[in-house]
Amino acid sequence: MDDNKPDHHANAWYDQINDAQPFDAFGSTARKKEIGNEIYNHIRLDITRKRKRFFLPLKIAAAVLIVMVNSVVVYRYFQHPVVKETPAIWMTVSSGVNEVKKITLPDSSIIQLKGSSSIRYAAAFQAGAERRVELQEGAAFFDVQKDAVRPFTVYAKGFRIRVLGTSFNISAYKDQPDFKVDVVSGKIRVEQEGPSATKILAEELTKDECLTVELATTDFKIEKKTNTVSPKPKPVNAIRRLTLHEIAKGLGDKFNLFVQLNNPDNDTSTYVIDLNHSSLEEVLKTLTEQTTFSYTIVNGQHLIIQPKTAKHMK
Repeated sequence: MDDNKPDHHANAWYDQINDAQPFDAFGSTARKKEIGNEIYNHIRLDITRKRKRFFLPLKIAAAVLIVMVNSVVVYRYFQHPVVKETPAIWMTVSSGVNEVKKITLPDSSIIQLKGSSSIRYAAAFQAGAERRVELQEGAAFFDVQKDAVRPFTVYAKGFRIRVLGTSFNISAYKDQPDFKVDVVSGKIRVEQEGPSATKILAEELTKDECLTVELATTDFKIEKKTNTVSPKPKPVNAIRRLTLHEIAKGLGDKFNLFVQLNNPDNDTSTYVIDLNHSSLEEVLKTLTEQTTFSYTIVNGQHLIIQPKTAKHMK
């Protein structure tokens, strides 16, 4: 055996140790603690390195995914920039007792606001959104531009009128016992908003049809108009013998009135009335003198003609 080998020296050292005596390999308690801390730190460092090597691919994959998502978001933003919606600015227009105001909406639709009326609408209609108009009081004529993407809706007195492109009249004065809408052209849908549900009164109200709702009972009827109201006054021919329906139509055309003729017995008698050279008061006075009909004018724009008794004069 070679005395210079490490194993020889180690064995010699081991043989001279007395096994009966305690052996302190560290020399002191402080040294033991120091070596223990070194071993612990070495093991922890080794474990940390192995963990880093294990999670490195996952971290790289996560970083790549984040870059890809951010790239898609940036691309879509520049292709379709997010437009922050600004609060709608509402316009309110009111008219005097005998005043008719013409209003041009942002979509070029036209409103003729009748006397003692008030309307509210957005100063700019949002793309793809409902074109909302609120008739807060009174009566108005609407000539609506077609736009299939943006439905036109009028809210008045708890009713909702939906249209795409048409023209129609609404009468909804607060002291008027009924709500009235008639179509001049196109089609409209009329709904009544209730406390728990919305009631459809007319799926499609078409040209020359008139819907009347009694507000006290919520009863309603749809009639074919015999007294079509035009948005603009038209000259009236000098006809002197007229039926009640002809008189009602003539008064509506000449004085730009919304005329409601309550003639349940369909009186076809003719009366001598000069519509061409008489004022509204003169025509109505002559009418009451020749017939058993009376009249009521609501806010200077809505004329109601109705019989005084059940029997008419001939």
